[in-house]
Amino acid sequence: MIALSQTKSLINFIMKKIYSLFAVTVLALTITAQTKTVTINVANIGGTGVLGTSNYNNGAERTWTTNSISFGGKAITGNANNTPSSGNAAGTNIQAQANNGVIYNTTALPGKIVSITINSVGTARESSLYGGASRLVNTAAANYDVTGGTQVGSASTTGWTTTDLSGTDYKFFAIKRGANAAYITSIVIVYEDATMAVVDATKGKANLVKNTIISNELIFGTSAKVSVYNTAGQIVKTTEVSDNSRLDVSALPKGTYVVTGLVNGQAVSQKIIKK
Repeated sequence: MIALSQTKSLINFIMKKIYSLFAVTVLALTITAQTKTVTINVANIGGTGVLGTSNYNNGAERTWTTNSISFGGKAITGNANNTPSSGNAAGTNIQAQANNGVIYNTTALPGKIVSITINSVGTARESSLYGGASRLVNTAAANYDVTGGTQVGSASTTGWTTTDLSGTDYKFFAIKRGANAAYITSIVIVYEDATMAVVDATKGKANLVKNTIISNELIFGTSAKVSVYNTAGQIVKTTEVSDNSRLDVSALPKGTYVVTGLVNGQAVSQKIIKK
């Protein structure tokens, strides 16, 4: 008969082998979110026609669909001839009226927002960006307020890009104007597609984390803004990293985590195991 101590040793040996196999399997997998891009311009919003100032403050709203996603815009129109400056043909840009001008989506994007870029023309004007899990503009009445959601980043007076949305599951956005009318050539929205592709990390071009079985620190293989999630989907660490930089995770409990980051414009996630 096999002694009890021998039986325990055999069980421990088998469990270690199973754990090692699991660890190697996890190490070999990188989950890469596929991204899609939607571009909004004057053609999307319904053409070059100028609404006129008399329509701005009484619920004037444009709705349109781009890439099967529904959008809305309040107090926006095509620019008039020579606006914002001489030489601009009528209807070449989006004109967003002061304070009341808002552009937003009315149905959820298929996946969470990664980034939004606002490309402006003419005198720099301030715009504020909001992100949320539900529609942020809910009335076509006179006030063009953004209700709910979270203002993301600082209001900017230039064409700008935000990636602050990438760590949060926002599928709605709203861009609200500041004190003066602004002119926009395009707005570019990048979002994660609902489909996730599993690839071999040794073949992937975006190697976010070098050591996926760890004790006290993560070592990164590229520059990125990263977040570390536990198995409950909660963010436990967030920071910006560079190639060969290290992140102390000694305080985290043992277990499985997911590290996400935006690498070369592509959202990448890797599983890690903390021993």
